[in-house]
Amino acid sequence: MKHLFYAVLSIFLLLLTMQAKAESSIPMLHSFAVHQNSIIFELTSYGCSTDADFELRVENGPAITLIRKRPDHCKRAPMVFQVKRSLSESGLSLQTPFTIRNPFAPPPVKYREKGKTFSK
Repeated sequence: MKHLFYAVLSIFLLLLTMQAKAESSIPMLHSFAVHQNSIIFELTSYGCSTDADFELRVENGPAITLIRKRPDHCKRAPMVFQVKRSLSESGLSLQTPFTIRNPFAPPPVKYREKGKTFSK
């Protein structure tokens, strides 16, 4: 009976780990802006993020989700990182209303100083 408990517990923990990994592929955003037929997302990086690490998924509605393809495992101080994507390449236009499915959160504490913007 004891071995069965440990087997079930191991499977449960494995499923939780897999769910956490799947959820971490959708990054938390700080802001977004639409500018000259492009959309710019701001999110936290720890030093290893590149523009190629992200893809833009467009679903019915239309709804946009920024997906992280490769995790950022660096240990630098958190910084705001920008990802820019063309709306026209995604099949959207400035006249098309859309929603963003990524969750939002404030930027790292050091960027919340009074009077400072989060953008570059």
